[in-house]
Amino acid sequence: MAFGTAPTPRSKVWYSLADGALSEVFFPSLDRVALHELRFFVSAGGAPPVDDSADGQHAISWLSPGVPAFRVETTHHEYRLTKDFFSDPEENAMLIAGTFTPELPDLRLYLQASGHWQPGTEGNFGKVIDTHPPALLIQQQDVWICIVGPFARATTGYFRSSDIHIDLSDADGRLTYMYDRAGPGNISVGGELGVRAGSFQLAIGFAHSRADAEEVARNALQKGAGTVRQAFEQAWRTQPDMARALVKVSGDDGNLAKASFALLHCLEDKSHAGAFIAAPAAPWGENVHDGDQVYNLVWPRDLCRIATALLDAGDSDAALRAFRHLQQHQRPDGGWFQNWFLDGTPHWQSTELDQVALPILLAWRLGVAGCLDHDPYPTMVRRAAQFLLREGPLTQLDRWEDSGGLSPSTLAACIAALIVAAEFAGDAGEHIAASHLRAVADYWNDRVEAWCSLPNGQYLRLGSDPDRRPTEGAVAPEFLELVRYGLRRPKDERVLRSLQGVDTSLKVSLPAGPSWRRYVGDKYGEHEDGASWDGDGRGRAWPVLTGERARHFFAMGLPAAELVRTLEAFAGSGMALPEQLWDGPDIPSRGLLFGKPNGSACPLGWAHAEYLELLVTIALAGFPDIVMPARRRYTEGPGLQPDFVWSHRHQITRIAPARRLRVQLPRPATVHYTFDSWDTHVEVDAADTTLGLWVAEVPCQKLPRAAEFSWTAHYMTGWEGKNFDMTVD
Repeated sequence: MAFGTAPTPRSKVWYSLADGALSEVFFPSLDRVALHELRFFVSAGGAPPVDDSADGQHAISWLSPGVPAFRVETTHHEYRLTKDFFSDPEENAMLIAGTFTPELPDLRLYLQASGHWQPGTEGNFGKVIDTHPPALLIQQQDVWICIVGPFARATTGYFRSSDIHIDLSDADGRLTYMYDRAGPGNISVGGELGVRAGSFQLAIGFAHSRADAEEVARNALQKGAGTVRQAFEQAWRTQPDMARALVKVSGDDGNLAKASFALLHCLEDKSHAGAFIAAPAAPWGENVHDGDQVYNLVWPRDLCRIATALLDAGDSDAALRAFRHLQQHQRPDGGWFQNWFLDGTPHWQSTELDQVALPILLAWRLGVAGCLDHDPYPTMVRRAAQFLLREGPLTQLDRWEDSGGLSPSTLAACIAALIVAAEFAGDAGEHIAASHLRAVADYWNDRVEAWCSLPNGQYLRLGSDPDRRPTEGAVAPEFLELVRYGLRRPKDERVLRSLQGVDTSLKVSLPAGPSWRRYVGDKYGEHEDGASWDGDGRGRAWPVLTGERARHFFAMGLPAAELVRTLEAFAGSGMALPEQLWDGPDIPSRGLLFGKPNGSACPLGWAHAEYLELLVTIALAGFPDIVMPARRRYTEGPGLQPDFVWSHRHQITRIAPARRLRVQLPRPATVHYTFDSWDTHVEVDAADTTLGLWVAEVPCQKLPRAAEFSWTAHYMTGWEGKNFDMTVD
């Protein structure tokens, strides 16, 4: 429902809300979950307890625009419960200020909290501190959590075994078993609040010792919710302002824009500057408990999208911090891991070429904005570009991370990045390197349609064979990235024809407006019966794709305001844009409602970044992601007939007529080629590109169609060991 933190580095506590209750709380970093949940129960003798989270009707609101403190108003026919959530900007503490209004005088209010159980550990410990009133204590490995408030009684037990909810359920609404300690295991703590009706305050302290956690909690409670909330709001008011123009083009007086700007800042860790996580969530985490499918990690793709949105919305310092984080965690080979923990330890380790290209594009955007405080070409851009040259154009995984090949979206980012790298190289006086970077970009750009579209011009999600045009494949809107960077015109006939296919196959009409699924055959989403994704399922509608389509609408000269309002409606009153929306019939028993967030990650930083970029595009009446040197080269200048480029990662066997072949090799060599089946041959030395690669040109441009030729290479250490055959096709 919501996610927030104080903006100050002194408070290393982040909190999320789900189902009207406090959900995961992160401490001391965003990749460390400390508290699993804190929820309330209402009970009276003689009846089962009411689970406030599961049984109540919740309405959420931001206490102030752009300030991530929240009010949840829960209604039930037996009571009303209002809860305000915010943290202390000066301490590792958060407060809950509540008001309990029972309909019957014998109703009692209970609280239950549980620590996160880290997979692979023995679990946690719980204890009741014997003070007046009692306090609750959780030890979660090296983290201590103390909860203080007006407790009349307190206890600890094991989650879903001997916790307060189980006790109240088994004893018809009465608290009967009281324990002062539990653990190790999946423990919970809780108690009865000594408030029959009216207001109450709770404080939760986090520390690395019991004494500090208790002191932090009691200090926060002594300050009082009013004082802490005022300090929290003031701390956010002193943060960089969002560009005012974005409010003017929004459809909700800037509420989602302000919320998105704040939320993206909340995704940054406070001990690792520039480390923005993808989302504070584990998709379908209620049922997927392996600790692997989590989003509170750094993805280069999401990081670059977030940084670019913050840059365009008015905070260049945050974008520069993200760029520095990328520089710190670039591998020696020039690439980046698929994702990593905040200290740089890799989690998933596949190769995604767009995640190598996007940091180059971020460097370019920062340079265009005049925000760079150093030249990133020799330290980062050059190595990343070398990686693309060596490893491309096929990617191990595309942007959706479940398959790889020749992806239009990945190719778009890589082509734009190579052109940008060539500009950097030229400015550094490395003109030979710049020439080769452009030559490879030209070749990839020239082949996008042959690699990634059907004979009728319909772009596909992925191609696989660089020698033959695909005859089948999944329809997807990936190709819009070609327009995003200026490689194709918005009204390109192939783009428009492909959009018709996308709308026929993937468009979903929701109550708030249209959205789109990722691709035909997508399995990342709930099953048709609403059961959670378990490695299988059916992909649902993505707000990110609504944002991308809205920008294309605007690029076409069409009004995009309606889609702006659609995205704002997707976010709801909590101002949280999800990864996916449920696009099937209502299944209330599973919490799935048509057009509302499903069990995927929410809020998703990428979605909020895409929304802000849409507003920027409309406010500027321009397209900040367009790489102007690429647009001038590919959509404004004369058509190019670039050389084909062979490499060990890209061993093509066919070449178009009237084209030359460039053989890209990893070390110095002499290329031997023949046009007459080795009756004669020609030797040519490979030239040094100064990029750790050597290139030899084979002048096959005058060979007729269907002609065949061969070549091989001789290195200082010996022969290649095989001949490579090519056909003019």
